[in-house]
Amino acid sequence: MQKGGNMKLEIAIETKPKSDKLNRKCKSSEDVFNLKEVQAIKNAIQEHFIFIGLDTANNIRNIRLLGVGKSNLINMDSKEIVRIALLTASEKVILVHNHPSNSLIPSNSDKYLSNYTNKVLQFFNIQMLDHIIVTEKEYLSMGKNNEIDFEFTNNKLEFIESTFLKEENKKLKEDIKELTSKIQKNKIKNDR
Repeated sequence: MQKGGNMKLEIAIETKPKSDKLNRKCKSSEDVFNLKEVQAIKNAIQEHFIFIGLDTANNIRNIRLLGVGKSNLINMDSKEIVRIALLTASEKVILVHNHPSNSLIPSNSDKYLSNYTNKVLQFFNIQMLDHIIVTEKEYLSMGKNNEIDFEFTNNKLEFIESTFLKEENKKLKEDIKELTSKIQKNKIKNDR
């Protein structure tokens, strides 16, 4: 505190980036494939993983290269994807990575990462729209190709979900108790 009891308060407000990204939308997997950032990785000899964060109207809020791997593998962690989605206040997410082998067949790792990440993002009310695999000449939308299991679950996810539900249930019980108390006070007040 400063002298005289005056307190100095600073507020940091994160603003939207002032770039051409605000004017770009992703309405389809073809739109994603045609992004300059995606075009830049399609011929790469190593796997590259891109995060695309969108607002509710599918305007691009953020595009980030999250990792570079080997010629046939990239180790991505769902925590990093969720962290970036939260930090960029993304309402929707699209994941993109390239296959230097030019195969459009999603690996088991690709499927697991998509399924697990999708479920964890749901806990934060963030929608994963798609995971797109790109090659030199074409792409595959895992979402359109039904390669993402939107009902996926496993033991880790069940534990996380039950923890969220317990926390939510506890909060609801507290809200009910508070409302019941207010109703009782109003009833007593009205009875007088």
